[in-house]
Amino acid sequence: MKEELIQKSPFFGGRVEFLHEKGRERTLSFEEERKYLKAAAPVLRDVGMIMVEMGLRPGEIFQLRHEDVRIEPPAPYVHVREGKSDRAVRDVPMTSRALPVFHRRLSRAKGEYLIPRRIGNGYDWSRPMTELEPAHQTALRKSGIKPPFRLYDLRHTYGTRAIEAGVDVFSVAKLMGHADLETTQRYVHLSKGHLEDAQKKIERFRACQRSL
Repeated sequence: MKEELIQKSPFFGGRVEFLHEKGRERTLSFEEERKYLKAAAPVLRDVGMIMVEMGLRPGEIFQLRHEDVRIEPPAPYVHVREGKSDRAVRDVPMTSRALPVFHRRLSRAKGEYLIPRRIGNGYDWSRPMTELEPAHQTALRKSGIKPPFRLYDLRHTYGTRAIEAGVDVFSVAKLMGHADLETTQRYVHLSKGHLEDAQKKIERFRACQRSL
């Protein structure tokens, strides 16, 4: 509509229903993460590292430009300028593990985007990457990780680990750019093993107190 190529959009008026972020989800173990990233091609490895360290969506990483990345101390971050909802627009602090990836990408960039589109044996730096599924499937075969495992599951892994680390749901929602807390609450349920460990700690504490 903005480009005046069509007169009206089918997404207005409720004629098309957007699917929610739910369904098949998987959280990788740290050993699976290590194997996957080791087997991944360089571009996929960088994207995967950013996803599991910072929780960004693949499309958000593809759209990152020079001006969206701030690596200066004391608080490096990336600015996500657009996304699935207004809350997707956000500043996401970098982790120490993700920082070298951005350093390298910035130093080697030859155009606008940090993750350029692959064209034949080269890259088109004026357009962003849009597809990593073939590289993902190759990394799965090389790593020996059994499906189901989608690239997007690296983002689910980030969310689950954040909850297990004790980060409150509101902060996780903000970091991940969720439109509502309902989406974020899924990660609380995914971390069942963590909650079982917490329950055992409480049980041990009560037993110790009773024995005094």
